[in-house]
Amino acid sequence: MQAATQPSTQCDCGFTHSLDSRKQAMHPSLKSLALATSTLAMTAPAVTQAAPNDCTVKSRSSAVVLMHCKANVAETVWVEAAKAACEPGKACNVWIWDDASKMPQVAPKTDAELPKSATGAAVAVWINDTANLMTLKKVR
Repeated sequence: MQAATQPSTQCDCGFTHSLDSRKQAMHPSLKSLALATSTLAMTAPAVTQAAPNDCTVKSRSSAVVLMHCKANVAETVWVEAAKAACEPGKACNVWIWDDASKMPQVAPKTDAELPKSATGAAVAVWINDTANLMTLKKVR
């Protein structure tokens, strides 16, 4: 009669361990932590959901949307709000500001008609037809 062999593995420490001995060696509180972490990772949403008042459309034309978003929200919030402001696949650029006082009052027909002072104060532009977010950084 031959004895049953335990599955084993070699770790970085250079020793071969049976899988059963490694399971037994794990402290019970570590097992609980590992299980809880795995569960959270599987249930956590992959995308940050925008709260209804995180971003607000202030003005729109046929091709340009002016949107104000709260300061320090995640880029995923900008994307979600901008997508909601445009029809899928339609040429529509959403200009995003985190300071409403620096936004134009009325959306122009084209991006080229936006004042340079306003475009310089914007934090991002969503280009809807290519589904790209372009973040804008201040250069000094």
